[in-house]
Amino acid sequence: MKVFRYLLIIFVGLTSLRPAFAQEAIPNYLPGTKNPRKATLLSLALPGLGQAYNEKYWKIPLVYAGLGATGYFALSSRQEYRKFKAAYQYKVFNLPGDPPNEYASIYTADQLRVQRDYYRRNMEFNFILMGVVYILNLVDAAVDAHLSAFDISDELSVQLLTEPLLPLEGPGGRGALSVRISCSF
Repeated sequence: MKVFRYLLIIFVGLTSLRPAFAQEAIPNYLPGTKNPRKATLLSLALPGLGQAYNEKYWKIPLVYAGLGATGYFALSSRQEYRKFKAAYQYKVFNLPGDPPNEYASIYTADQLRVQRDYYRRNMEFNFILMGVVYILNLVDAAVDAHLSAFDISDELSVQLLTEPLLPLEGPGGRGALSVRISCSF
């Protein structure tokens, strides 16, 4: 809950500072091209929305699969981390009462510490991966919007043509190979 509150404060702070900057001309985009800023902001608000704006609908499941998989592994590692941490504290500090879970009676204190550290590392790594997937979502939306005006028509071509040259007549005449690159737009 605190993380959400901090992110909301940062987002509101950054968006409220926008009018304080120098006036920028709004670029006129060609018809059929996408606005990269809008695509990025849409993906920032809801992952995958920038891909929908760019009409790259097939990428949306990939974004959510990446976020879902890393989120699942992060939360399951967090759950195991908490269990091992509670069992480790019970063992090390000789807390009174029943053990917090079955791990306290199965493992030694050293084994509990090793497992606690293992799951903590995995939890943190998966949260970092989740952030990387989220940032890749933003970058992909911006790049797709930038490349929406890129010309990929059939009229563009590059040809590499080779043809042998006949040998010169006379003593020491040798053949050669000619290379020609033809570009058409």
